[in-house]
Amino acid sequence: MEQIPPSDTLKMLEIAKKLEAEGKKMYHFEVGQPDFPTPPNIIASAKRALDEGHTGYTSSRGIPSLLDAIQELYARRKITIDGRSNVIVTPGAKMALFGAFLSTIDAGDDVLLLSPAWPTYRVMIRAAGGKPRDVYAGPDYQLDEEALKSSCAKSVTCFVINSPNNPTGGMLNKDQLKMIYDLAEDYDFVVFSDEIYESLVYDGASQVSMLQIDPNMERSLVISGFSKSYSMTGWRLGYAIGNREAINNIVRIQQNTTSCATSFVQHAGVEAIMGDQSYIVGMREEFGRRRDRIKQKFCEMDEVACLTPSGAFYVFPDFSAYGLSSLALGELILKKTGVVTTAGSIFSEEASNHLRFSYATSMDVIDEGLNKLAEFLPSIK
Repeated sequence: MEQIPPSDTLKMLEIAKKLEAEGKKMYHFEVGQPDFPTPPNIIASAKRALDEGHTGYTSSRGIPSLLDAIQELYARRKITIDGRSNVIVTPGAKMALFGAFLSTIDAGDDVLLLSPAWPTYRVMIRAAGGKPRDVYAGPDYQLDEEALKSSCAKSVTCFVINSPNNPTGGMLNKDQLKMIYDLAEDYDFVVFSDEIYESLVYDGASQVSMLQIDPNMERSLVISGFSKSYSMTGWRLGYAIGNREAINNIVRIQQNTTSCATSFVQHAGVEAIMGDQSYIVGMREEFGRRRDRIKQKFCEMDEVACLTPSGAFYVFPDFSAYGLSSLALGELILKKTGVVTTAGSIFSEEASNHLRFSYATSMDVIDEGLNKLAEFLPSIK
């Protein structure tokens, strides 16, 4: 249990709850989930599945119709997989990641993280007996070739990437992914590519999947799910895509832990992929408008530097001009303005002057909250 610490964000949440109980208005920018309801056709599909009696165990691999739908989802991107042998459906992408770590890492192995990185990766790696080692990619999440090469060693079992990235919104290009794959071959490690934000990209860009670099999945495992793209966070539905051996290993772990993803939720997942996509397109367009607004707000703050994210729904502005750590600054901003953020230091020690803001919130919250922040910041210096 010493390897599984409590979340570093709990302190901020406790302060926010206390202030809300006292009647103070909070502006929540810390929540990493879409604020849209799940599309109605997906909800209707789940209800229909319940009425039809889909309430029992399923195969630990997933129901055939969902495995086939995931195969079709990638075929639309001209990526060829065999849903029945290259996919496992899990209760959330977290379980897919954890199963992958447990089936890959031996005690004492080094695991590289392209950071800033979601802190749960480090917890999972330590719980599996590995040693997480950050390779810092900066606030724009762009690969530093020399930093990566200097981190590679025969002790490295796997390398974890997340593109589009949480917390920066940065995205790796095809050449950078190819460089990672070449190093994986040279140093005999595998690449875990967390692509949960794959559909949330802007300005006409396209996310490049590791499956496009390694179509035979010889050294790659892709993790994704339904939480972000389809606003299904509480439904807990994810999946992993890999070669037959890797997937079979994760199946064995799932057989002996969670058994399977919830049966009627899997049927809803089929509808999410195969059904009407207009709601999803509208959601992505609204995220794009919010991204532009929150970026504009930060650009109007003289002492704050903020890059334009390519994907996901986060910005990662730099507050180093104020001379405070992200934890101290975040707590001060929360108490004085009601704006709730996430400290950059939980994603990387090198990002201790950054705060993460999620724009998975309304335009009104963005406008009111950041206006209050802009009024307050000059009082710090």
